Amino acid sequence: MTFIEAKKMKFTCYERIVFVDKVSEDKIRFRIDQTKTKQNVTTFKCCYKFASRSIERDKEDIAITYTSCVPFENDTVTVLEEEVVIVSCIQKANKKTVFTYEDAYLILKKQYTEHLKLQVKEDAVIMKDNWNVLIVGMDTMSRARAHHSIPKTLRYMREHDWLDYQGYQKVGANTYPNIMAILTGKNYTEVSKACGMTMDNCQQLLIWNKFRDAGYVTAYGEDNLKLPDTFSTRHGFKTPPTDHYTRPFFLTGEHRIGNLVCTKSRPSAEHMLDYALQFAQEYKNDSFFGFFWINSYSHNLDNLPTLLENNLINFFENLRDVGTLDNTFVIFLSDHGIRFGKVRFQTEAYYEERLPMLFMWVPHAFRETYPEEYHILKLNQYRLTTPYDLHATLWDFMKMTTNWIDIVPPEACPECKSFTKEVSPNRTCADVQVSQKWCTCHNLTDATHDPAANRSLELAVAFVQNRSKSIKTAECTMCSPLILKTVLRQHSYRDGNNTYYVVAFMFSSGPGFEATVEHDGNNFNILPFTDPITSYNMKGYCVINKLDRPYCSCLKVSKCKKKNK
Repeated sequence: MTFIEAKKMKFTCYERIVFVDKVSEDKIRFRIDQTKTKQNVTTFKCCYKFASRSIERDKEDIAITYTSCVPFENDTVTVLEEEVVIVSCIQKANKKTVFTYEDAYLILKKQYTEHLKLQVKEDAVIMKDNWNVLIVGMDTMSRARAHHSIPKTLRYMREHDWLDYQGYQKVGANTYPNIMAILTGKNYTEVSKACGMTMDNCQQLLIWNKFRDAGYVTAYGEDNLKLPDTFSTRHGFKTPPTDHYTRPFFLTGEHRIGNLVCTKSRPSAEHMLDYALQFAQEYKNDSFFGFFWINSYSHNLDNLPTLLENNLINFFENLRDVGTLDNTFVIFLSDHGIRFGKVRFQTEAYYEERLPMLFMWVPHAFRETYPEEYHILKLNQYRLTTPYDLHATLWDFMKMTTNWIDIVPPEACPECKSFTKEVSPNRTCADVQVSQKWCTCHNLTDATHDPAANRSLELAVAFVQNRSKSIKTAECTMCSPLILKTVLRQHSYRDGNNTYYVVAFMFSSGPGFEATVEHDGNNFNILPFTDPITSYNMKGYCVINKLDRPYCSCLKVSKCKKKNK
């Protein structure tokens, strides 16, 4: 398979001048590197302020509040009131401003765990073993793309005996259903019913809350909030979802520079990895569950995962050096592969898009204490696994630390099991509730000259064309007629008595799609969903419902006058 990554644009975030060091659990020191300021100007003045979540109703997860700005000098020490610190500096000459500087810092403020112990169930008993869980995710990273784009990271993992789950299979189209399958054990339909349009409705379903109830300190972080991020389509959280929550930091302002997404002077992902390291180090002797998700180096077509390689390797090495890996399972994973762009025109992209990466570090102490379970963990690297299995695995790790509760099997897949339980080599997608649309457990056969494939193509093209015709658009606009331009690929596979045709095609106005059509005797049935495979449609600006955007190339209607409002 040929991967087409963005070209490296030689841009960086800007240079850091003021540094903030943590000198104790609740105190920080400011350091000013005045060699990087305008020279021969003596009036360089700075102040700091803290930022936190807004307390205004319905703005809790989309806005932040600031304290007043307090002046400071080089080597000033102050109390760390909040985890987000903003520094502003100004330099004047002859009463004119010649230089300004603003920066943001994300510094972990340790919470004392007594409040967590008070909420643990009365019959909970912390076992002798204390297994922590740290999940680090990179969006849109298939296992194949990981080998192509971050090869040094994967070589590091092989050399240090990480596990590589080669048959890890996604269960939904995009980030939300795949992440929620891990966090709740539910499928998209069940999650949508439970959560509705606000994550507050389903907070208690998220497994990090189960860990918190069992006495774990919890954290969740995600960068590149303009995407939008995983939960903002459900209007986010009115109350913080975890003990530590990074969203207020990234709300201070992210901006794109070349391949990078920066929060002030540093790439957002670097802030995230540093904070995840602080979290894992501070609580390594407690029980912790951390979930950190990086979008900014891999989600969009102008991102370049290779640029994060050295930071990833340093992060994993630092975890080892501070002793966190002694009792922590680290799971490095993704939600799916590349869903849009020219990469998707290739036959192999059918598999790439459906098989995200999943690598796991297993503590040496666990390997020695549970040799049989470790043997099975290794064996399951070569078997079909899903986010539902990973959900069961997280319950299993929690159960090994506390007797708080019996393991709850994933609701969407009661037959799914922890990675520590052997998975059958004959396991099928049907066994683990993976739909035909996403299943990769078959070989695609070229069907270019198969009459049934051509019929499937005709149905899929007509389906998209009809949807485009029914789209509601803004006044004096319409969707241009979709005319088939190119057939990118036609393949088939057998499953039971049915044949399935996978067809990909493009229209003359630009959009391309992939569809799966089930052929049962004389019947043809298009499986949900027919997916756009070309990049985000900038031509679909006129649609009323943003979900219709991939299916519309907007035209202005000639001689149309808008009605006066």
